[in-house]
Amino acid sequence: MSSTVREILRQAVEGNRITPSDCLTLFEQGKLLELGRAAQAISLQKHPEDFRTYNIDRNINYSNVCAAVCDFCAFYRKRNDPDAYVLDRETLYRKIEETIAAGGDQVLMQGGLHPEFRLD
Repeated sequence: MSSTVREILRQAVEGNRITPSDCLTLFEQGKLLELGRAAQAISLQKHPEDFRTYNIDRNINYSNVCAAVCDFCAFYRKRNDPDAYVLDRETLYRKIEETIAAGGDQVLMQGGLHPEFRLD
């Protein structure tokens, strides 16, 4: 392990924030096992319990039609765009059933601010 990588990981394990430049160094020079050891050390500091819990979930994007037109979003489409969509209920139900079949216990419904949909 290089001294630079060692120092960055030491800083992280001690609870100090690392910079974007440090992250790039770890990406380019760090070895998977040394990164994993540091991540495990940080995880145990934050959560010393001897168990972890996990959710199997699925994000379902029910529509990409959105009236907000945010500058940063590459997801939204206007209502008449050729690739605008709204999933029908059968497709939504199928996706939920697939999630349950995979052991899923959570579904997150997300999509654009469709101008014709009400909150309820």
